[in-house]
Amino acid sequence: RFYEGTVQDITERKQHEEKIRLLATVFASVADGILIAGPELFVQAANPAYIAMTAFEMEELVGQPLTLFHHGAHERSFIAGIWDTAAKTGRWQGEVTSFRRNGESFAASLAVTAVRAPNGVLEHYVLTIADISQRKYQEHQIRYQASFDRLTDLPNRWLVCERLEDAIARAQRAQTKVAVTFIDLNRFKQVNDTLGHQAGDELLKLVARRLRNCTRVADTVGRLGGDEFLVVAPDAADRAAGARLAEKILYSMSEPFLVHGQEIYCGGAIGIAFFPDDGDSADQLLRNADLAMYHAKRNPEHAFAFYDQGMREQTGFHLGMEADLRRAITHGEFELVYQPKVDLAERSIVGAEALIRWRHPTRGTVSPAEFIPFAEDTGMIWEIGAWTLYSAAQSLAEWIGQGLNVGVVSVNLSPRQFQDARLVGFVRSVIESAGIPPERLELELTEGAMIGDIEKAVAILNGLKDIGVKLSIDDFGTGYSSLAYLKRFPIDTLKIDRSFVRDIVKSSTDPAIVGTIVNLADSLGFATIAEGVETNEQAEMLKQQRCHQIQGYLISRPLAVEAFETFVRETMGEE
Repeated sequence: RFYEGTVQDITERKQHEEKIRLLATVFASVADGILIAGPELFVQAANPAYIAMTAFEMEELVGQPLTLFHHGAHERSFIAGIWDTAAKTGRWQGEVTSFRRNGESFAASLAVTAVRAPNGVLEHYVLTIADISQRKYQEHQIRYQASFDRLTDLPNRWLVCERLEDAIARAQRAQTKVAVTFIDLNRFKQVNDTLGHQAGDELLKLVARRLRNCTRVADTVGRLGGDEFLVVAPDAADRAAGARLAEKILYSMSEPFLVHGQEIYCGGAIGIAFFPDDGDSADQLLRNADLAMYHAKRNPEHAFAFYDQGMREQTGFHLGMEADLRRAITHGEFELVYQPKVDLAERSIVGAEALIRWRHPTRGTVSPAEFIPFAEDTGMIWEIGAWTLYSAAQSLAEWIGQGLNVGVVSVNLSPRQFQDARLVGFVRSVIESAGIPPERLELELTEGAMIGDIEKAVAILNGLKDIGVKLSIDDFGTGYSSLAYLKRFPIDTLKIDRSFVRDIVKSSTDPAIVGTIVNLADSLGFATIAEGVETNEQAEMLKQQRCHQIQGYLISRPLAVEAFETFVRETMGEE
């Protein structure tokens, strides 16, 4: 008895089946989308990952023409090149824009592999697709954060410098100029300190918008940090073109900014440097434009300044200014001069403004326009302001003792002094130690000093009025005036700014502005005085507008103590 049978080696078949099963598992479970298309580009199969990625139904794909690319995203020649390359070389790989069932486009990494039969006939294409939109977004965000300021959406320092280098390279080839305009905001720190950082951020956004709107498309507007901005203007013809750009910027910023419901005036100081005149690299031009801006800021009558070589020497002085200022306080290098104030109708002295001067041991007389802003920035303004107030009070006490009728002596308060919690107590102690009638001392404040917390400002002003001193608003009409708040301030005098006086004779609007201020002051019970009066014609025009109290070079320059005493005696003698 026996059995007969056949034995067949199916190892190869089993291995083939296992390979097919493994490929099917990979096809079904891999995270990337897979499409299989025939030579005529009809879809033969799609894996679950592709279905999940695009939200298409299987029956919408299989047997249908392959539609992989988002409409209009790629040129026909680009798409044809994919199939041509895959057919010739066996593979194409790159990034494309695909789409989902709802029409939404997405960035995709695509690999196309051509599969051929042993005889070389093309059987099908295998397409592997990965959704890289999130990665592309993250890459974009990284590039954006490295190149743009997140608050204002302007190019940051790095990108501005890169564009400036490009502009320099083009200008070298074309033999043209590049203007670099450095802008630093005025009063920004005040806004931040009094209204808060959110208000400061909002102001920076509004400034950025205005700068973009007043410059050319070819110009680059960037934020360097803090309240510093830069405009790079390629193809600048000459200095006149730079001046026109600066004037456009200043004009665009002359209108108030509406921040958290409050109107804020925030101009800027501008420095301008040119390639190739003032530097041949981005770094050098930036430093020189910054230096020119610094000089514009220290000289408020010039809103913008062009760089010149002489600025370097002065900068060396400013670098050592902090140490020099501290020495000046302890070594008695400051002195006060007094500019008389007169009443035109009564032809009498009504007072004097105490003005500080710095007798530097090597530099000579240093203008307050140079060192007061620096003292504000470094926090030394309190010590300097305290010395000024104390010295003026002591001089007033001596004049009263001599029977010299100097009227009311006024002293300027800086915004930082006004905001200091020690102010009211210090003023009281100064008056008590000098033994002067408080109504003979006047404190002059700028409108900017009272920006922000109006309730706090009113409380400080009332605290000062309780002492009995007089209060005036300096430079009236150039700052943050709000009539709604002005009527709450216990002010004695509005001081009409010299900018309205300077052109009052030839201007068609300045007389009306002065008249309006006088009428406003009358209605609120304030007196008025005009500063910067230099000619008889200006004085006569002020009298016509019913402003009778004036100070300025027409009456006298600021005088040292002895010269001021002589002036007062001579004036009293004339009476």
